[in-house]
Amino acid sequence: MAHDALAAIRDDIMAQPAQDRVDYALDILEYYLAPAAAFATGCAALGIVLPRADLRILHMLDRRRGSLVTLEALVAARYFDRAIDHWGRDARVYDAISKIRGEFDRCVIPAQIETWAGVGYRLTAPAGFTFEQVDPFTCHPRGAAQGGA
Repeated sequence: MAHDALAAIRDDIMAQPAQDRVDYALDILEYYLAPAAAFATGCAALGIVLPRADLRILHMLDRRRGSLVTLEALVAARYFDRAIDHWGRDARVYDAISKIRGEFDRCVIPAQIETWAGVGYRLTAPAGFTFEQVDPFTCHPRGAAQGGA
């Protein structure tokens, strides 16, 4: 029997409410095709230091901000640049979430990642906060000067 490389992603899409499946699938496709340079640059400007694979997890969570993102979708985001037979374990995603939370704390990022045990994660942040557009007076590394001269 052949291995179905997309089974987890297909199951993830089908687990969405029927009216949301197409949009969810298109969001995943857009994530894989859309350049994320502005996101990576914005994160760097905020002081967030993460390996590229973990940054892709944060990007996926941000793209679906306020919505639950399944563990399977985050595994796919982390390893999309590898053949599916070489994808890592779920534990790598758990480790990445821990690193991202640590960076949020270290850089005083006004965002949180909520855990939905056995299902996935959800990123929340104040209205108007983006990783792409950095305002140095409201988002600053801990210990850095706060405000203008």
